[in-house]
Amino acid sequence: MDYEMLHHKFKNRRQRLVFSKEIVVERLARRYQAVEIDKGEITDLINDDQLVYDYIFCCLKIGDPRLLQKIFTSQEQADFQWEINDNLHRNRTYPFKGEKEAAYIQLILDEMEGRRIDVVLESLDGEHVTGFLVRNQSEEVGSYIWSLTGGAHFANEQVKKMVIQARQLTDEEYQSSYLDYLEELQRWNLV
Repeated sequence: MDYEMLHHKFKNRRQRLVFSKEIVVERLARRYQAVEIDKGEITDLINDDQLVYDYIFCCLKIGDPRLLQKIFTSQEQADFQWEINDNLHRNRTYPFKGEKEAAYIQLILDEMEGRRIDVVLESLDGEHVTGFLVRNQSEEVGSYIWSLTGGAHFANEQVKKMVIQARQLTDEEYQSSYLDYLEELQRWNLV
């Protein structure tokens, strides 16, 4: 991978690679037929240590079975099949106390067994996506989101400072994330 060439291309195109949070949501919705859900549906989100809960502005659900088959890698599909078989083999049942808890348990099972992906988006500055979670770890979806959101991290000094502070990133981690971002730009033909 020629990082120097990719860095040069990013520098020349960086203004076109910084997307507002609305554009990111629009592109995700269009590409993955994602629908917005209330962040309250993902009840464990408030305890997540990767994002700042109060700055989560959007949660999206990707649930079309045909689309999910195309999105997941063969390894991801094998992992989901293992989960399905394990749950069937153990005859797992999950007791719940009410409708809300039942819905949450079903959400977790659907994520674990590959029937849905939940995307959680954060904006520390109110303008750009500064952090995200792909609940169900879809390599493709995470890669695509990083290609859309990384530009603000590396072209906007204010966003950079916010992200470094919120994530407590070292210089080495920040540099490594930049190289990852350049790889994703190339993967998605954005440079």
